Amino acid sequence: MDKFTSKVLSFIKENGMLSPGDKVVVGFSGGADSTALLNVLFELRAVLKIEVAAIHLNHGMRQEAGQDEEFSKGFCLERDIPFKPVKVDVPKMARELKLTEEEAGRRARYEAFELYAKEIGAGAIAVAHHKNDVAETLLMNLSRGCGLHGAAAIRPVRDNIIRPLLCVDRNEIENYLREKEISFCTDKTNYENIHTRNIIRNRLIPEFEENVNQKAVSHMARAAASFEKADEFVRSYARKVFEDIAEVSEGSVKLDAKKLLKEADIIRENVVLMAFEELVKSRKDIGFVHVDDVLGLTNDLSGTASVDLPYGLRAVRTYNVLYLGAAENQVASDEEISLSLADGEETEIDIPGLGRAQIAVISYDEQKEVPTQTYTKWFDYDRIQAVSFRKRRRGDIIRISQGDMLHSKDLSKFMTDEKIPRPERVGIYILCDGDEVMWVPGYRMSDAYKVSKATKRVLAINIKQTGGKSNG
Repeated sequence: MDKFTSKVLSFIKENGMLSPGDKVVVGFSGGADSTALLNVLFELRAVLKIEVAAIHLNHGMRQEAGQDEEFSKGFCLERDIPFKPVKVDVPKMARELKLTEEEAGRRARYEAFELYAKEIGAGAIAVAHHKNDVAETLLMNLSRGCGLHGAAAIRPVRDNIIRPLLCVDRNEIENYLREKEISFCTDKTNYENIHTRNIIRNRLIPEFEENVNQKAVSHMARAAASFEKADEFVRSYARKVFEDIAEVSEGSVKLDAKKLLKEADIIRENVVLMAFEELVKSRKDIGFVHVDDVLGLTNDLSGTASVDLPYGLRAVRTYNVLYLGAAENQVASDEEISLSLADGEETEIDIPGLGRAQIAVISYDEQKEVPTQTYTKWFDYDRIQAVSFRKRRRGDIIRISQGDMLHSKDLSKFMTDEKIPRPERVGIYILCDGDEVMWVPGYRMSDAYKVSKATKRVLAINIKQTGGKSNG
């Protein structure tokens, strides 16, 4: 067994990539990297007791694409390797999904790989990333402005994706193919220095290897692997902090800014990144400049501050609450949920942003104990004219006892005094009797509607909060 094959075999075993009896699909472009990958796995199939199949994706972007497909097909026919060609119009896909062609191509490849793996019952998908890819990605992310997570290495195994060539560099791959006298396809666009990765690949990496250190690529790959281990440790701790201080709902994340500020800078950064991850599928356009913008809102916890972010997001900090969500969702709606119940009648309704409300009109006598839980309230039904759940309006008031007197307080002033986050103020549903606020759920009910000795009928409301929380 040659040195290259032995090295790859050891790497596969060290990382538990394959087991006897496995089927593995190889992403096969016909280029040097994937040709070396397919050939070495083919040569190791008896040792590893595996079956190998190949899939080739024609992106419809290059004149030579048809020739690459023919080469790949012939390579597999010579070795009796099952081969599946797939054609995808990547430029069209990019336009429809509003992605770059690079992003669309990557999505198309992995979707095709997954479908073929499912079709033939393969448990693993092998792709041809190697040390140079790790070094290039590291330099590209560092130049764009990344943290520890962006500097971490490409993983040898992620879910069902395996990367057996991460233990070798491009020179070792080309030497292997030369020694085996195996031809491969060359993508001329790889030599066009119009993309960031090509500039790094064709200019920076050679400069490092020739004039800085011959083993620069290996050293960068090793550093990236160390960054990955550190990142895993930091993210593990940050995840615990996130779960403690974050409240996640559909389309938004709320963070306790006061608790966040008690953590080290790197933990704060990762918690904010986790908030972004809850809101967007890809963090590609989220850089540390945006994390810094969000954390900058916590420099002062008084009043309100906000910043607009990529993907149509906005971060708003109101006192101790840091809110991240869609900017368009921070606009009030006029939807009103009217309630009209007869004596003894019960109903259940969904209150947006709060949960499912159990509502009933019951008779009252002094022997019944009035509940005190945050989201369970009883109101004197005989004092109510027209009850509804709705969002706030200009002119809303809430009446609060001061000594023996009831005083009216403007709802906006009440919300400011209670330090209710501004995004919450816009979207929160309140219980009202006309222009008079009966209850701001989670905060306070009006003293004007409290049950008294004179009460005969009670409007009883119990909200089972969204997210499984219950007040009892």
